[in-house]
Amino acid sequence: MEGLFQAKKLIDDAQSVFVLTSKNSGVDGFGSALSLSYTLNDMGKIVNFFPEQIPKKYSSLLPSKAIPEEFIISIKGKEISELYYEKENQILNIFLCSKNNKIEKQDIKFSAPQKQNGIRQESDLLITVGIERLEDLDDFYEKNFKFFYQTPILNLDNKSLNNKFGNINLIFNDLPIAVISAKLINAFNKKPRGSVRTWLLSGIIEFSQKKEINQEAFESIFNLADPNLNYQKIINFFNTKENSGRMRLLEIALKKLELFNTQQIPFIYITKKDFENSGSLPKDLRFVLEQLINKFFRFSSFLLLWETDTPDNIIKGVFYSLNNNTIKKISNHFDGERKGKGIIFNTKEKNINEAKTKLINALF
Repeated sequence: MEGLFQAKKLIDDAQSVFVLTSKNSGVDGFGSALSLSYTLNDMGKIVNFFPEQIPKKYSSLLPSKAIPEEFIISIKGKEISELYYEKENQILNIFLCSKNNKIEKQDIKFSAPQKQNGIRQESDLLITVGIERLEDLDDFYEKNFKFFYQTPILNLDNKSLNNKFGNINLIFNDLPIAVISAKLINAFNKKPRGSVRTWLLSGIIEFSQKKEINQEAFESIFNLADPNLNYQKIINFFNTKENSGRMRLLEIALKKLELFNTQQIPFIYITKKDFENSGSLPKDLRFVLEQLINKFFRFSSFLLLWETDTPDNIIKGVFYSLNNNTIKKISNHFDGERKGKGIIFNTKEKNINEAKTKLINALF
């Protein structure tokens, strides 16, 4: 990705970073900005964030505050000779030793960090996320006008009309901002924490609901996907909070999402145990497919296999593809019924590995 090395160097050289996004950002913008903030904080950077409050409409997916509240403990009029702390479960004990006089309760003061025009500390790098023009920051930009022109700016966006006001501009019109952010995070050879992966994946989902994703975004989905992610958060945000067997089956399906063969076809295999654990039935797979293809990722092809609870225990499948010739290959090798851009078919196999081998021979 052009500009990635220069962007990494800007961040490497910075000690204090200010991450900014628009108050009107969607999940792609807010999720990307938060992901960068948390990752930079994990790298030991001092991080500021704007806006301080995340809109309530994203509360089921994103934290309400980008940066936890900070406070200062001040000891007045005492010379401290020793300071150390220890953590025990959820308790932090701070030990202070005064050189001369005993520290009294009235000597201790708690206060919030000083702010100037909404900035807690001067930063030596600004990272703007999803901001087309600096003027979109409204009063914050006007109050800190000099700050913006005295500080290097790394500009991340996917809008063609972006003013390219940064020292480094990572502007890619056909990509979710989450993909640009993920690539920047990966440049530091740092595995994102689970919450970061969840936010970035959600950003890609939001983008794909409006625009078809390309190969680069497709690869990012599978780099971010992980069985240990909180997929329930993603499902609840992009769907009504329905508590049903088919919603639980959708969560299982997302956790089992992988790539089939070297052709990288999205693939899920549902077992009888999965139906049992979710309290769902094979008929609920239609809902799962509709969600994955039409609501979440808009894959151009998709393969789903599942175990049947029949006397012969054969494995059945659904293959969806925008390529009509690929569907014909399945219909030429398996008994099946065509349904729109897909085909429901019978593998006649009882073992998943044998079913996979049969499919590979048919497709490739």
